[in-house]
Amino acid sequence: MKTKLNDLITKMEKTQHKVVRVTKTEFELGNGDVYPHTFELDEDITIGEFQKLLDSSKELVLAQIKIIEEGE
Repeated sequence: MKTKLNDLITKMEKTQHKVVRVTKTEFELGNGDVYPHTFELDEDITIGEFQKLLDSSKELVLAQIKIIEEGE
């Protein structure tokens, strides 16, 4: 299991998703993938602001995975 977590951590650290479009209902990445928001936006947000949220979310998830890895 530890090897799989290490592989996941490495892959996540190397992957950078670039936000190219954001609306109140969805966002699009540079590779063309479009995802609906999992929460409702109550105001307009810029691409840069949303990019910061996405990057912060990635760092939070990575930190949690690393905590799990340390416990094994």
